[in-house]
Amino acid sequence: MFQTPLSRLLGIRYPIIQGALGGSTRPVSDATLVSSVSNSGGLGILSTWNQSDSKTLKEIEKARALTNKPFGVNVAATHSSYDFSRKAKLLADAGVGIVTTGRGDPNIPAIEILKDHGIKVMPVIGSVRHAVNVEKKGADAVVASGCEAGGHVGTITTLTLVPQVIDAVNIPVVAAGGIGDARGFVAALAMGACGVQMGTRFVVTQESLLPLKLKQKVLRAWAEDAVVTTMRTGWPTRALKTRIIEEWDKLNTGDVSSGELRDYRRMASKRMRENIDEDSIGMGQVCGMLSSLKSVKDVINEIIRDACRIISGLEELKLNQQS
Repeated sequence: MFQTPLSRLLGIRYPIIQGALGGSTRPVSDATLVSSVSNSGGLGILSTWNQSDSKTLKEIEKARALTNKPFGVNVAATHSSYDFSRKAKLLADAGVGIVTTGRGDPNIPAIEILKDHGIKVMPVIGSVRHAVNVEKKGADAVVASGCEAGGHVGTITTLTLVPQVIDAVNIPVVAAGGIGDARGFVAALAMGACGVQMGTRFVVTQESLLPLKLKQKVLRAWAEDAVVTTMRTGWPTRALKTRIIEEWDKLNTGDVSSGELRDYRRMASKRMRENIDEDSIGMGQVCGMLSSLKSVKDVINEIIRDACRIISGLEELKLNQQS
């Protein structure tokens, strides 16, 4: 059921990927969430953002103890001074066979290095040009992430980005951004995608590491509360709007020096770590569709069940039009 080139490539039951949910204050996609997604038929992705190599290896080991299903790791080659070959060898030696890559330094041949270690690579991209470029470099699949998504974003919506990427490349395309239920899943397949990636939907699951107080904020949020800011990483990132983010965005439009901005970000990060009421989380506009805290298994099973119902309804519509 719903076997696609993506699910065959990755060896998973359903073409559903959990986006890497990292964070400077409270990372979310640890081994527990990752293994829950994989055990439920999808592909869990372990976040390594701001983590040491030893912490990454511990989480990989823990995930492997919790599931015998495939799972992946997300990495970002963010600094040209970092020996990415060492990182790739570290992952390969740990038995990691699937990696997603995020925003990174384009001067680092991350895809080629990972491929040299026998790892399947799925870059997350936000433009057609980027998709074509990573295919040339050897990517096995690509995640086309629209600007509705949480975390680092581009400027093109999912509905327009995905079909253009599909037309431009010959590798499996995964749709991401604004997808949180069976309707988005079926729409992605209808556009020609081989699967979906969801982040925010998995943030508010029972297995998510995020504190309940922040999960409740996401569940109460409107789509308008998912704002794009450079506060969190220096790059445009969609996240839950907070007073700190509003202060940053106001400061960033004024006549201030880079040093003042750097000092404010350092102070803001401290405030967010120490006070959960001021903390934010990467969050997509799909938050406006979410209202209940569910288990990972229920999320995936409901998507597959409801997708079958939707497709059956479309078949009936087709038959009625022909009669």
